[in-house]
Amino acid sequence: MNGQEKLILVTGASGYIALNVIEQLAKLPHRIRATVRNLKDEKKINIVRNAASGSKHQIEIVAADLLKEDTWPDACKGVDIVLHVASPFPSETPEDPENNLLKPAIEGTKNVLNAAHAANVSRVVVTSSCASVYNFTAKNTTFTEHDWNKPDNAMPYVKSKILAEKFAWDFVEEKKSKGEKCFELAVINPCFVLGPSLGDSNSLGTSEKFITDFMLGKQAKTSERYIGHCDVRDVALAHVKAAFLPEAAGHRHIIETKWASNREAFEILKKKYSNQGYKLITEFDRIDNPNNKSDTRRMTDVLGVAKTDYEKTIIDMAESLIKAGTIKKD
Repeated sequence: MNGQEKLILVTGASGYIALNVIEQLAKLPHRIRATVRNLKDEKKINIVRNAASGSKHQIEIVAADLLKEDTWPDACKGVDIVLHVASPFPSETPEDPENNLLKPAIEGTKNVLNAAHAANVSRVVVTSSCASVYNFTAKNTTFTEHDWNKPDNAMPYVKSKILAEKFAWDFVEEKKSKGEKCFELAVINPCFVLGPSLGDSNSLGTSEKFITDFMLGKQAKTSERYIGHCDVRDVALAHVKAAFLPEAAGHRHIIETKWASNREAFEILKKKYSNQGYKLITEFDRIDNPNNKSDTRRMTDVLGVAKTDYEKTIIDMAESLIKAGTIKKD
């Protein structure tokens, strides 16, 4: 990996994926700058610092808000590489999706990319999603980086990911068409992300809530859902590899460990924890497996990210949430 010391900006530093990205970056000789919305939130600041504890440099934490354009030029000043991870991922659609989902995702990407371009950043890695790839009605399909989901009639979260990613690609193409120098762009498209949580036990993200609700018996019954799953450590490593590898530029990278259902994750938890005082009671309305999967050759062959064992992903996530005190015995 590139040995010359660089300054790398990670946006949305206190988020589930970003914290794991920072932990991976801290193993390299580079300097890390991270953005949070509120520098007065000492708990989140400390969590970010802990994620970077392995770094040879002290992490620099700055305030920047996706919807405040004027906060990004300073955040990007002197930066070599931007990892734009920040974007909302709510467990339920908010009452005002336009302002709580679409604007932060799309306007936020616009603000970050404009600032990165003005600062002569050399590469930007954008965290997108398999939601911008999948056709959710498909069956027996292998999705590739060439597939695009359609934003028409999509749920607000899905629409936000499609439009934000499209904006990023269009941004680069527009600059190039005008003969302007522009940063290289690489995109990471994770499927449903699971694995160890490094975050605030009092502020659960969608992924953490997925496991926590099962362990605490918060859902007596739910519908079975199939989707690609992946490990947050693989996602984080993919970001770091995409930041440096020449072959990553100009491409999307689907990160998927396994096409699986929520019931399969639940059965792994039940097998491990059912006799340990946790309330694993959920029953599932079964559905047929649409038998889709993703072509992950760019993940494994180009980025060189080996897939973490799926059962390990589920157990390690549960253990991290138990250790944090998020999941307690009944």
